[in-house]
Amino acid sequence: MQRDSTPMLSTTQLSLFPIAATLCHEAAEPALLLMACSGTKLDRDARAIDLYQGVMYESYRAHVRSDAAPRVLILSARHGFLQPNTEIAPYDERMSRQRADQMMADLPNYLRPAAWPTRVGSVMLAGGKEYRRVMRAALARRYGPTLPVPQETSGGIGMQRSQLGAFLDGLKPAFRDQIGQHANGTPIYRAYGWIEAGAVSTLLYRAAPALPARQARVLSVFNGPSGPTADVEVEEFVRGRAKICPRWVNVADLHPSNEEQA
Repeated sequence: MQRDSTPMLSTTQLSLFPIAATLCHEAAEPALLLMACSGTKLDRDARAIDLYQGVMYESYRAHVRSDAAPRVLILSARHGFLQPNTEIAPYDERMSRQRADQMMADLPNYLRPAAWPTRVGSVMLAGGKEYRRVMRAALARRYGPTLPVPQETSGGIGMQRSQLGAFLDGLKPAFRDQIGQHANGTPIYRAYGWIEAGAVSTLLYRAAPALPARQARVLSVFNGPSGPTADVEVEEFVRGRAKICPRWVNVADLHPSNEEQA
């Protein structure tokens, strides 16, 4: 019997994956963006991400991309850390030094642990120095030494807007919507960047350019030993007959189906 020469990841490699920690840093995971609230707000109840109308939020909306959106937590001077979809009413309170001290002295009441992701990529703190002081304390309490040193905005508001925009522009695609996990705890996701479960893509092996392009249906994606990896079904021809074969392939070998070579 002729051996299949198609490059693929062996199922024995699964045991080599790093075991998922309770809280850990993973470069391929979505970034975490902590944003300060703003004085300019809507005049009605709204989701936190919509309520705040300051210039930093204008920059966020102008630069965020759907395929590389960070996880966002908003630090409200009144409410503490909020998830973007939390609906709140307009209020008038700023993060003074005294208010920051109060929050840090009673941080668990403002932290809302369930809102924080367990796996984090890069981290950005966007806001004035008192907001960032509370954010640093929250990161230290939530993650300890497991995260890299976060980026922070600094300088005037124009400079901070530019820094936030550059951070968002520089984000790479991220895994989205966990749908399960492998036996050793490695998370399995529905999507990574433009690649989503159920989509039909064109598979072109970079390591074997002589192989013809073929169609691959994506089942899921995960962070494998060689980086972002897709679990796919590929149509192969064995002894002249079409056969659907499972493969683990690097996401860099997948392309939108309209790029398929004739």
